[in-house]
Amino acid sequence: MRSVRVLIVASIASVLLTGCATTTQSLSSGPTITAIPTLSINDALTSASCTATSCIAISTSQYGSGEQYSESSKTWSSLRLPATAIQISASSCWPTGCLIAGNTATSQFLWKYSSGFVSSVQMPATFQTIRSIDCFAENTCAAIGFNPDTSSLDLLFSQDAGATWGSTTTLPPALSVTGTISLSCDEASNCLVSGPSRLGPSALLYATHDAGVTWLQRSLNPSWTTVHSLSCSALKCISAMTDSTGNSFILRTKTYGRIWKKVSSSNNAITAMSCASVSTCVVVGTNKKSGPWLETLQNGVLVVNKLNYVTTPFNDVACLPTKCVVVGNTNVATVPFNS
Repeated sequence: MRSVRVLIVASIASVLLTGCATTTQSLSSGPTITAIPTLSINDALTSASCTATSCIAISTSQYGSGEQYSESSKTWSSLRLPATAIQISASSCWPTGCLIAGNTATSQFLWKYSSGFVSSVQMPATFQTIRSIDCFAENTCAAIGFNPDTSSLDLLFSQDAGATWGSTTTLPPALSVTGTISLSCDEASNCLVSGPSRLGPSALLYATHDAGVTWLQRSLNPSWTTVHSLSCSALKCISAMTDSTGNSFILRTKTYGRIWKKVSSSNNAITAMSCASVSTCVVVGTNKKSGPWLETLQNGVLVVNKLNYVTTPFNDVACLPTKCVVVGNTNVATVPFNS
């Protein structure tokens, strides 16, 4: 992607994204979200994931604790972990369980959450680390990891909740092996993958329709540096982006990444986004005063939610079918959707 080719790609991107320049826009206010304290003052909850009926939140600190939210009881309770998590690198859930990847002080791990318990499962043999996970059907997940033998990012699929993994396919070499990797797959062997370029700060986007055997590059604006999340259903996807100025915005596509349309823009910094569907999402981040900020997207309408008893910005968000949970250093909260 050099010289003339770069100019061609940039020209195409500018045509596809006409009217998508990042600007600050005034959004209406939504319902107030009231937070409650975490179960332990030592809990800095950094990662959240939800099944159809429950959510888990994991602390990455020396205490290594976790919490789980039950939709039936509407309460949070303690969650026992196999070890102390220092970092969570990826997590995703199917309707009845989740896979969580990360590292302890001494090793990498892959955990499975099911029926209120977390247990260890074997890491894929070719992976040194898991960078992204997307569980898109019952017991069925895709994972992207770093392969130290080839110094590449590889894609694997599991159909038994991470107990075994299929054959490896390699991601395009233009993707950097470091930085944020976002992934969304479906049962028709389609996947959309984004990550930083090896050649500079721009984000790259690739699509596959054969489970990673072949890849097609999608044009993105060269000023876009980070894709925070990808959530797709058929050809429709929604994503959160950040550009080189630090501004963030939400985009949607009906063409599996070929053409993007802006839903909103903001001068706030996005930390995470999670969606119950491609039209219903919650975004968390930090405002220009380094305070907490939360937006809700529903039926094409984006609103800023007022926050009550939230002392620090939320670190992550994950969605149940009818609400999302947000977790942070000292607080957790639920964000319901309109019926």
